[in-house]
Amino acid sequence: MKIAIINADFAKENLAKYGDFADMAVTMLEQTRAARDEAEYVTFNVHKDHFPSLEQLRNFDGIYITGSQFDAFDTSTGWIVRLRELLSTVLTTEGFPPVAGVCFGHQIVASSLGCTVNRNVKGFEGGIVSVQLTPEAKKLGLLQKPGDNPVDSIQIAEIHNDIVYDVPSGYTNLGYSSKCAIQGLYRKNKLFTLQGHPEFVTDVVVSILRTMGTRKLLEDAEVKKLEHESFASTNDGYNAAAYLWKLFKLEI
Repeated sequence: MKIAIINADFAKENLAKYGDFADMAVTMLEQTRAARDEAEYVTFNVHKDHFPSLEQLRNFDGIYITGSQFDAFDTSTGWIVRLRELLSTVLTTEGFPPVAGVCFGHQIVASSLGCTVNRNVKGFEGGIVSVQLTPEAKKLGLLQKPGDNPVDSIQIAEIHNDIVYDVPSGYTNLGYSSKCAIQGLYRKNKLFTLQGHPEFVTDVVVSILRTMGTRKLLEDAEVKKLEHESFASTNDGYNAAAYLWKLFKLEI
């Protein structure tokens, strides 16, 4: 399978050993793909104006959009406007591969479909977050774990100040948390997004929290609390990533 990685951010110095967000995506996808499947990844650094053409995208089996520190609702930054327009075409025109997105990727997909994306009035959400699955997601068997017992919630890494405020027509909301009512979007054979970061191992999200504390973006007490809770929690990110492969293989 051939996957296009839409990389929407620069590498972070504090995360150098993990690579940039595209590298983390490839690591996650490689560790969660079936052994019998072969995969090729092509990264497009859209934050540097390196875009695929629409015709190029038709030759991929899946499109993955990374997270980013940038605002998905920005209307003045050229590459963000261009990406929004590109995704609008991909998601509303036949003949394109399914799209997966995380955090910024989730948000810009929603924005491209006409939804409101903006700062979360409830504030920052970070660490390993408990996400309750919607009845619709559970009925569809989405974000379940291996085994016979259905689950009502997952734990996933999150770092965000912005949220999606409404669900596009024809799409399903996958889950909700105490601070974010729309934690993912789904449409059969077309889209699977998560507000969280399935590609973030717990050490990554804790490193980001610590950096936010150092930069005084979070209070020290809040960093310590979220760090403790994160290390005490299960991180279901890679299990959630299995559903990205199901999407790319048109199984969901």
